[in-house]
Amino acid sequence: MAFGYQAYLTITQRFISSEERKKADYYSRVALRSRGRVLRSPNTLLKLQAGRVPRHCRLLNANWPDNFSNGAVSCARALKLENRDFMHGENTSSKDRDLARRSLWYLYSVEALDHDWIDHAPPQACQEADWFSLQCLYAIVISSAAKMLYNQRALRQSLVEREQKLETAYELLEGWRNHLPAPLQEIHKHDMHRILDDHQTRHVALSIFRQYHEAIFMIYFPWTGSQSGGLVSEDCRRKSMELCVTSAQVVLAIANQILCLDILDSKFLDLISVSICMTFLDVATSSGAKKSISYLSMGCGIFGRLNLLDSEVPLADVLELTRTAQQIKGR
Repeated sequence: MAFGYQAYLTITQRFISSEERKKADYYSRVALRSRGRVLRSPNTLLKLQAGRVPRHCRLLNANWPDNFSNGAVSCARALKLENRDFMHGENTSSKDRDLARRSLWYLYSVEALDHDWIDHAPPQACQEADWFSLQCLYAIVISSAAKMLYNQRALRQSLVEREQKLETAYELLEGWRNHLPAPLQEIHKHDMHRILDDHQTRHVALSIFRQYHEAIFMIYFPWTGSQSGGLVSEDCRRKSMELCVTSAQVVLAIANQILCLDILDSKFLDLISVSICMTFLDVATSSGAKKSISYLSMGCGIFGRLNLLDSEVPLADVLELTRTAQQIKGR
């Protein structure tokens, strides 16, 4: 309850008094004092649950200690939850099996575990929009893309093999997008009013939006520049650039439509910064990138608004990039 209260205060958009924050911090510190006893206790599903909760809270606040995470993974391994025999064991109730499956896949989705280690499928959606199931599928997509493109074996692939793997990674990501609830399938487009107007799912929708475009950059950005020469064809390099620029423009367009608190709460800042840099790169390397200048100006407006709330926002750097881009196009 203490961790849940702290997490609630982190994501809520209502005003939080200093007294409420102090109270939440106090209860959290009390709960965290028990971590030693939890880690030394016998390996059970209850211990695994205790290890998951602080990890979830740490995703919302990077200042949270991460002591429980390794203990939770060790507990899952000791219980052999990755083994399908556990999931079909006669001595385990269906409720415990479901709890074990969801707990293990939760750890997988946030700890970058190897899903080949798990000998059973992710939990099936139990309702129309099961966000947890969708998160597990996303983790599989990202893990698979990283394996196909960026491990040592992948870096020794031929040009044809690498381009095939790039296409496969993109198809996996698009398959995940097509599994999203109908309105969220539009996260690759500039208009998300139908999604953003639903305040019950707004925070989740923005998180999923961010994840999709982060994945585009992860898959394609390394192949956009001159350093990819000889590793992919010129057509593939051009396609990679186009997909990254399109994602950057969509990110900036959506960021321009939402509140500053939405951006700060959904960890949008890094994605916006990457999108601005991607847009500048398009201006610097493309002869027909006048459209990108307007998106850089949009980025200035976004960071200008954010600067009113957070003086650490690099507004001056964005303004300088925009001036440089205008000079490049004015030559």
